[in-house]
Order: sequence, then C-alpha cells, then structure tokens
Amino acid sequence: MLNFTAMKNLLATIILFLLFFISGNAQPLSAYVNQDGRFFVFNNFQIQQADYLQPKYFLVGRTCVPFIDNTKNFKIYYNGTTQQINEGYTTDFYVTNNIVVFKNQATLCVFDNGKIIKLADYNTNFAFGDSIVGYFDDRQYVYNLYWKSKIIRLEENSLGNPVTMSVAGTNVFAWVTQYDQFNIFYDGNVFEQESQAPQMIGAAQNIVIYKDYYNDLKAFYKGETFDLGQVPVGDGKKKIASALVGNNMAAFIDGTGELKIFYEGKILETGVMNPESIRIKENLIVFDDGSGGISVFYQGKITPLENFVPSKIELGQSSLYYFTRSNEIRFFTFGKMIELPAQIYDDIRLDFDVLQVKTGFNSYHFYYGDKNM
Repeated sequence: MLNFTAMKNLLATIILFLLFFISGNAQPLSAYVNQDGRFFVFNNFQIQQADYLQPKYFLVGRTCVPFIDNTKNFKIYYNGTTQQINEGYTTDFYVTNNIVVFKNQATLCVFDNGKIIKLADYNTNFAFGDSIVGYFDDRQYVYNLYWKSKIIRLEENSLGNPVTMSVAGTNVFAWVTQYDQFNIFYDGNVFEQESQAPQMIGAAQNIVIYKDYYNDLKAFYKGETFDLGQVPVGDGKKKIASALVGNNMAAFIDGTGELKIFYEGKILETGVMNPESIRIKENLIVFDDGSGGISVFYQGKITPLENFVPSKIELGQSSLYYFTRSNEIRFFTFGKMIELPAQIYDDIRLDFDVLQVKTGFNSYHFYYGDKNM
C-alpha cells in the first residue's frame, strides 16, 4: 500500500494532469486578416494560416472558426485544419462553444465534433445553444431536438409548427406548445413546467428564467424550480427587462428596486438600488453600482472595476475589456484584472476569453488568462 506522502504526491500529479488536460482542451481561438490579405487563426498560442485569401465573413467559436471564403465557399477551421463544407450554398451560420449551426438555403445542418449532421431538408424556425438545437421540420411537421448527437422528437402537428415559443440555453431547451403547455428539456429529461404559457423566457447553462402567467419570476435550475417573486417592468426610458440570464445565474430588480442575483440556487443581495444599466453574458454580470462607477459579478464575487462608467465595455465568456479615461485598456479575465502596456492600438477584439490587440503593421498580440503572445 502507498503511504500518506506517496498518496498525496500521486493525488497532486493527477490534479495537475487534469488541469493540463482541461486547459489544453479549451483551445482558445481568435482570428484575423493580416495586411497581406491572408487569414490566420490563433490556436492555443500557435498561429496557423486558415486561408490564403481574406474571407468575406467569419465568426470565432470556442473550438472552431467558420467562414465564407473569398469565392463564397463555406469552410470551417477545426482541430488545426481547414475543411470546405460546401460550394456557395450556405446562407447563414452561427457558432457557439461546441457547434456550428448553418443553413444551405432552407436546409438546416449542424457541425459537431468534426461531423456534419443534416437536421431538416426544409426549416423555417430554430433555436440553439452551445450543444443543443431545437428546430421545426417543415416537411415532416415535427419539432425535434438535437442533443448529444441524437435527434429527439418533442412535438408534432399536421397543420403547422406545434411550438409557439422556444429558447435554447447552453444545455437546456424550453418551449411552449400550441396548447400553452410550457416544458423544459434538461439532462435528457422533459419537465412539464407550467400548464399556462409564460410571459417571457430566457435560458443559459443549467438554467431557465421565466415570468409565469401570474407575473411571478421563476428560475428552473438543475431540475428544481425557485420562486423569485414579482418584479416590476418599469416604464418610459427606464424600462428594464424582467430578468437577465447567464450561466447558472440571473440578475433581476425586485419589488423594492434592489438589484438581486440568483446564483447556483441562491438569491444574493447586492445593495444596489435602481441601477441604470445591467449587462449579462455567459459568466459575467456588469452593472452600475449606484455611486457613479461599475462593478462585475463573477463566480459568486462582486468586484468594483472603476469609479466611472466607461463609454465602451465589451463582454466575452469569462472576460471583458474597456478603456480608461486615459485610453488605456483594462482586461478583466477569469476574476483577475490585467493592465496592458500603454501604447497606441490600431484594433482590438475579444473572442470568448482571448483578447486580440493589433499595435501596428502585421503586429498582433494575444492575451488569454495569465499568458500573452
């Protein structure tokens, strides 16, 4: 048997291996077109050429970079290589953490883990998240769900679309039937949530936020439903959404005007009254703190950022950037503030958690976590 010291060393080794495996598979991506018109991808601190001509349009996901090339062909950079998907047929495409949803005229398809799956020959309505797609097959008159490489039939109706309202989160899907039945799909199970249609629905990772028929705000979180109480809707220029939803959390204004945060099954009080602005995306909530400045909520913690409200704040998944009054870039990422060198920036963009900064002719810098290149 291993002694205590040996077991402790073995456990430390396993943890380090897991951390390396997780970070190595995160594949932080960014993309840019250089001064010569060539298309490059930043892939986990390596620069690779994705195409030799400037694309007409591109998007950056967490694991792949889909784009329409210079000759209107649809291509996807994935796992270090570029593959052509079709020649000139793609009309729309969208990218998330894990998948690419695209349409070839009326045909709906998904690119998942390097594979192309055709979902419907003719489609006019769909909703998608990081790894889930709900869609109406207009020829079969069925509403299906794509999840973990499976196609699950949710509803059917021989006269038209049986779903009147739908929203997809990272790994959840919520919908309302033609009979006003409100259902939620989560972790392979269907929860019959309400027998009357809600007034609004929002979804993200593990969570669905909705205002029910009676104006009560509720949160479905990991299979359990929480009543958040009635919320005001505001009026005039100060109208604020009933609730804003992010991964495992939501932000809302209660009946007293206080900003509250529902996070991992608990309601947190911020003490901020009647905020003028609230922004939420993925794992971040940014709000004015009532004293003329802004703060960010990340993984259960509120961090003050500035004592003024920047004119531009760009949010990613677990990162954000903004400019100070002296025009310097501040990069808040994974709970830490990183100050970039004071210099002239030609261009800047944030792809999930990769900050790309152009500082001159074909000069690009990339920041991801504590690393930079």
